[in-house]
Order: sequence, then structure tokens, then C-alpha cells
Amino acid sequence: MVNKFLKLVFLLITTVAFSQVGHLMQGVGAVNMSMGGAATAQPLDISGAMQWNPASLSVFSGPKLKFDLGMFKGTPTLYSTVPTPNGPFSGETESELGYQPMPALAFAWGKEDSKHTFGISAFGVSGFGVDFPESNTNPINFPQNMGGFGNLKSAYMLLQIGFTWAYEVSDKFSIGFQPVFNYESLELSPNPLASPTATGYPTNESATALGFGGQVGLFYDSQNGFKMGASYKTPQKFSEMDFGNGTKFQMDYPAIYSVGLGYSKGIIDFALDYRYVDYESTEGFEKTGWTQTASIRGFGWQSMSVVSTGLQLKAINKLPLRFGYTYSTNPIQDELTFFSTPATAIIAHAFQFGFSYEFSDAFVFDAVYHYGISDGKTSGELFNPLLISTNNPLGKIPGSEVAYDMNTQLFMIGLQFKLGGKDTDGDGVKDKEDACPEIAGLPEFNGCPDSDGDGIEDAKDACPDEAGLAALNGCPDSDGDGFADKEDLCPNIAGLEQFNGCPDSDGDGVMDSKDDCPNEAGLIENKGCPLADSDGDGVADKHDNCPNIAGSAENYGCLVIPEEVIQKVKELARAIYFKTGKDAFTNETEIRLEKISKILANFTNSKVRVEGHTDSTGSDKVNTKLSQSRADAVRKYFIDNGFPEENMRAIGYGSLNPIGDNKTSKGRQANRRVEIVKDE
Repeated sequence: MVNKFLKLVFLLITTVAFSQVGHLMQGVGAVNMSMGGAATAQPLDISGAMQWNPASLSVFSGPKLKFDLGMFKGTPTLYSTVPTPNGPFSGETESELGYQPMPALAFAWGKEDSKHTFGISAFGVSGFGVDFPESNTNPINFPQNMGGFGNLKSAYMLLQIGFTWAYEVSDKFSIGFQPVFNYESLELSPNPLASPTATGYPTNESATALGFGGQVGLFYDSQNGFKMGASYKTPQKFSEMDFGNGTKFQMDYPAIYSVGLGYSKGIIDFALDYRYVDYESTEGFEKTGWTQTASIRGFGWQSMSVVSTGLQLKAINKLPLRFGYTYSTNPIQDELTFFSTPATAIIAHAFQFGFSYEFSDAFVFDAVYHYGISDGKTSGELFNPLLISTNNPLGKIPGSEVAYDMNTQLFMIGLQFKLGGKDTDGDGVKDKEDACPEIAGLPEFNGCPDSDGDGIEDAKDACPDEAGLAALNGCPDSDGDGFADKEDLCPNIAGLEQFNGCPDSDGDGVMDSKDDCPNEAGLIENKGCPLADSDGDGVADKHDNCPNIAGSAENYGCLVIPEEVIQKVKELARAIYFKTGKDAFTNETEIRLEKISKILANFTNSKVRVEGHTDSTGSDKVNTKLSQSRADAVRKYFIDNGFPEENMRAIGYGSLNPIGDNKTSKGRQANRRVEIVKDE
């Protein structure tokens, strides 16, 4: 009776090499796999960069070669149940397929000072199958002459070759492009893509196909630890696989949308990716059901989401450790479980641990171990095309079940080579070009160090362990008085040259440490203190800001500028000329400035305002800026020649206050002027 129920039921065999992300691996190479496949915004090696975001390849410089080889094993179990008059008949079979190789090869190159980085990769992104032996206890694996399928075998391999170009738009932002060429091979036994004969579906059939697609990406590095990335891998369109005898089938590679975040700080590198795999729009996956000749139309997969995360710890010198986790939704709908038998490698949870050992700057060894499990069984009913009806379009067999689950293991090792010569100190400058080959340094100093980071290499830095100024041969000047701290007797207080960097606050020629009246200008012979009333103006020296010049009490003992003096200064100021469109003085102007300075030297405690004016030619913004810069230049001259900075200010009015007609050249000439007036 069992044979009667099974004889007309030929199960669908989709022998794609299924893996973590549908029928695709979650990562490429030992480094990327150990980070759970997360690399869209955290490129730790060239393989992960070229697989998930071509723009991120821009972070690498110099020629680099990466080779990885892994051994992958899936251990799926296939369950089936059929109804019989004596009750359900059930059994299970475990696949006997052993470890399968997974290679990955990548090469990248780009000059240190170039914005362009190029790469070429050849990745086996999917490549294994199943081998469920013939069984007398599991109905689905009964011999074909008993109505089962006997030995169910499949083998699939997908190789992708990519050519990558990354361009660094700025120090923080890069774009990338990658055309991708594909080769796939598929072996099926039996082959449900062909129409069955009286003896069942044909066995031991194989076919190959070529495909083409591309990938684009964006990468942003904030330079403060945070990174972002996004990429789009187009559907890879394949030619039809020809199994012979008129059986052809097209199976494309789905479009993949990826976004990611990365963070690097100190000993930590963190990565988080989200991917959307669009199976629902992919040829070979979007259709489902039977053809009129009882072959299958497609697998009926739904699109899926993948979350990958990884953490790298660099606490041990030359031995970074990595931990990764990947979660994937199941693209196989329970109702359509039968159409994906035995696509059992749908792994919901994957755990990875990996490490690298840096033998040298030019050679690194990588390793990873992966373990994955499905989230329980994928389970549905068996189908029989002879039972198709209006109410049963798929031909479900009541009371039947087909199910599968599995776990996966992967051991992978990788080798990274940095080509182009030896770099003993690991500073990125090859020994043959490194002036300090055994001490890590900077490229701008030909590999020599700048220990204090002040922009002066140690060999030319008089203070190599303290950040300093180029003008002082790399030594610091804490008080900004122009004296290096190591020569400054008062390194934390701005001072004067004649006092070896110590101040004379009152400017009386006696440095503060020897001045009995450091805040009052006095006489050297009086230990820096003023006489009672040296100038006899009625203001005591201790209150007299001008103790040696008879002045006015309301101006603290200093002279008040008389009106006639101001008028004379105004007349002289009108003859202050500048070079066209600049704030630099003409040669003849220096004489007038000197005369004004000598006059103002008698009134240093009076407040003065320098006004800059222009004609109306040009924009207000330009005129205001020019008038201000010219007024500032005049003020600076007087301050440099002894007039107190606090008693003089400069204001640029632009063309707001004309004294002549801007419509005439004479009027415009009159308007281009500098005026010096009393200030409030």
C-alpha cells in the first residue's frame, strides 16, 4: 500500500548549493567570515571589501594579495511521512556529503598618494550540495522502483569574478564600481527540472551557465571612529542551463541591498550590516508550481533579511581576535517546503570565531571556525501533480509531511601578503625608501618619526619630546613671548627680551621681580616707583598715568588732545594712501604716518578712533572689508610704534559716509580716505 501512494510522487530536487544566506555564503574569506560577514562599513580585509562594498576598497594602499581556503560541511537531515491504511509511515535520512572546498582569491593595488584603488577577485560564493543515500526506512529515499527517489544527490558551484574600482572623492567619502562575471554548474540526480518518464525523473544530469552583473557602493569614514556604507549588487543574469533532451532552466543570482555601520576606536573594531536579498524578483526563484509535463517551474522563494555583526579585539599584540554572528530569515515558505527539498542548508543562526597572526607587516595568517544551525525544521506537505485540482492547485497529499533541518561547520584559513618590498618598522614606508628603517615614522619625513607631533621630525627638533613651534626649532613657548621655555626665566608669563622673557608690567625699565611698584611706571633709580608728582601736574605719581608729562586730572595726569592737534592729525591722515585694492601703504605714506605717530606719542592715554572709508565703487561687502582692513593697518602701525592698543580702535565704514560726490572721479577720490578722531 505504501508503494501505491508513493509510486506517482516524484519529489522536487533543487540541488543548488544552499548556505547561510539562501543559497549564498554570508561572507568571503577567513577575516570576513569571522566578522559574521559584516563589512559594508568596516573593511578589515580586501576580500570583504570587494564582496560587500567596492567603495570601501579605497582604505587600502599598496599591492595586497589575499588567499583563503575553507572546508565546509553541511549535515542536513531529511524527514518524510506518508499515510497508509495502517497509519503514517515515517523515516529520516542524514546526508553523507563530506567537506567541500571553498576558495577565495583577491588582489588589490593603489598608490599611497592616489585617489584610485583597483582590485580583482575570484570568490566561490556558493559551492556544496547534498547526498541522501537510498533508504528502506525513509519513504522519500525508497528505491525508485518502489516509488521513492533512492539516492538524492546534488552539487552546485557558483564562482564570481569581480573587477573593482574605488575612488576617494574626499578624505572621508569614497565611491566604488564593480562589474561581475559569473560561472555556475549544477548536477542533479534525479532531475525534477526535466519532464518525468514512466521510470521517473532522469538521473545524473548536469549543466553550466555564464552570467553577468555589477555592484556599486558608497563609503563614509567620519575620521572620529564612526563609518557608514551602502551597496547595491544587481541581479546576476545567467544564460539558460542546458541539461540536454530539451531540458533548460535559468537560475539567476538575486539582487542584494546592503547597508552598514562601523566603529573603530583603540583596540575595538565593530561592524553591523543589514542585507535584503530579493529572491522574489529573481528568475528561477520567483515562480513556483508544476508545468503541464510535471516538471517544476521554480522554487517560489520569498525575499529575506540578513543581519550580520562582528567584533574585533586587538588587545594582544599581533593577534587580533574576532567574534561574529549572523541571523537570517527563511526564504522558504512552509506551504512550499516540498519545492525546496532537499535545500536543507537554511541556517538561521551562525556563530563564528576567528583570529589572525601577524608574522610581519608583509605576511598575516588568518583562521576562522563557523557553526550554524537552522531554526527548527522547515516543514510542509508532500505534493503529487496527479492530485492537482481547482481546490488543490499544488497537488497536496493529505496527511503527508516533508521536513528538513541541519547544522553547518566551516574551517577556513587565509593568507594575506603585502607586496612591494620589506618594511621593517611597519610604518608604511619601504626600507629602501625609509631614512629611519628601524623606527616607525611618517611618510612625509621619509619614514622618520615626529615623537611630539609638532610637524618637525625628531632629528631637526631641539625639543623632540615636547610639541613646539617651527620658529623655535620645535621647542614650546608657553607664554607666547617668543622665548623658548628652556631659555625663558619666566616661562609662564609673557615678558621681554632684555629681561630674558620676564615681564615689565608698567614699562618703566624695571622687571617686575625687582620693581617695588610693578604696576606703576617709575624710575630705575627709585626701584621702579614714581616720585610723588614728577611732572608737577597735580596728580600724584601713584595715580598719574603720565607721571613725567604734565597733564589733566580728568585724564589721569595725561594730556588731552587739543582740538587743533586733532585737526592737524586729520589733515595728515587724509594723505595716507594705499596700494590699489590692498591694505598695504604706498612708500610716501610712511612719512605721514611717522609724523602722526610723533604727535600721538604725546597723547598715549587719550582714546583715538581710526576710521576707514571708501567710494561706492564695488559691492558693499567688499568695500566694508577693505575699509576695515585699511583702518586696522593704520591702527597696527601706531600700536607697533608705541601707542597703547587699548586706547585706539579701528572701524571700517565702507562707502556709508561720503564727503564727495561718488559720481565724479574727484568726489570718489575724496571719499577714499582714512580719518583719525577722538574717541569716546
